[in-house]
Amino acid sequence: MKKFLLPSLALMGMLMSGCIGDEPLNAECDIEEVSLTMADAESFFYHEYDTLQVVSSAVDSVGFLIRYDKNVGELPLNLKLTVGAKPYIMENGEYVPFKQGSLVDFSNEQVRHFRIVSQNGKWARFYRINIVHDQAPAMEHLFMNITFDNFELNSTGKYHVWYGVEENSISYDQWATGNPGFNLSKSSAKVDEYPTVGIESGGVDGGRYVKLETRDTGAFGRMVNMRLAAGNLFIGTFDVANALKDAMAATRFGLPFKHKPIKVSGWYKFKAGERFQDRKGNAVDRVDQPDIYCVMYRNQNAEGNQVLLYGDDVLTSPAIVGLARISGVVETDEWTSFEMSLNYSSELDADLLENNGYSMTISFASSIEGASFEGAPGSVFCVDNVTIECEY
Repeated sequence: MKKFLLPSLALMGMLMSGCIGDEPLNAECDIEEVSLTMADAESFFYHEYDTLQVVSSAVDSVGFLIRYDKNVGELPLNLKLTVGAKPYIMENGEYVPFKQGSLVDFSNEQVRHFRIVSQNGKWARFYRINIVHDQAPAMEHLFMNITFDNFELNSTGKYHVWYGVEENSISYDQWATGNPGFNLSKSSAKVDEYPTVGIESGGVDGGRYVKLETRDTGAFGRMVNMRLAAGNLFIGTFDVANALKDAMAATRFGLPFKHKPIKVSGWYKFKAGERFQDRKGNAVDRVDQPDIYCVMYRNQNAEGNQVLLYGDDVLTSPAIVGLARISGVVETDEWTSFEMSLNYSSELDADLLENNGYSMTISFASSIEGASFEGAPGSVFCVDNVTIECEY
């Protein structure tokens, strides 16, 4: 329940607080970080930093990944919460107070449920935390299918979120969108008015698909010089706390991947919006285009520190080893096939691959310059039945 105020209103509130009296109790009830404590962490996790998860206020599910051949039982768990919030854990069907650092049983990939209550006692959020096994290395040719069928409303009921549960697909919660950022500018928007929306029927096979639409962000967007929001869906995370302060840093692309993707194919429909505009809202003589790209990159540097790709370097970082980007998209009302191949600058290191040393992202967007807040409001890009072909 992060709350964002315009700078002028926030300043006014600070000035008035000295005159009115005590500051009111905090209404936030978020988990900001989750950390696990264990000896010899890298025997179970791939990296020491895998035992810490920074939690975006837009999510309510936290998953830790351990090696495929390892098992864990009870582990000490710590939660970093918003000021004054109190944690509760579900035990035997009811929530009881949780003491930081207590042992929590994560055996058999069981999901543990937490309730976080705000300092003022008026608000609460519910979270799921679990530890899951990674996939075993598989050095055979394979195809990973993405149907976009698995979406649901987020915990607030405002917009759609996606998750992966399909066989031979992206199998853990790793899809993100910019919908939480759009919610900051147009919190009154209905579900189907958000930039990224799940559609129930009419896909390639008649079923569900994803619709991405470039949307005007209204008066608030103009005030902060972020006049539009492209519809997007990508593998990674979206940090809504950074959405206004540093939009490029809010999008964090990629998660560890144990295969070598060589080709991406699928189906799309596209219609460009009528008026392309620059970041200041000025009309530009240009026809909008959508975007799809797939990136494979080294997720650790020479010093052993974690590497993430953001909105400003996801296509240019020196950590990138493989890249594919769509071209030749035409406007069409009919489902149309596309295919793109990854070009590699070097062969993948087998040991790094097995130990989660590479990350992969695939990203879809309704406006190719949407990350810079340029594009045509009303551009609609629909995507369905995408396949990632992996050499191994």
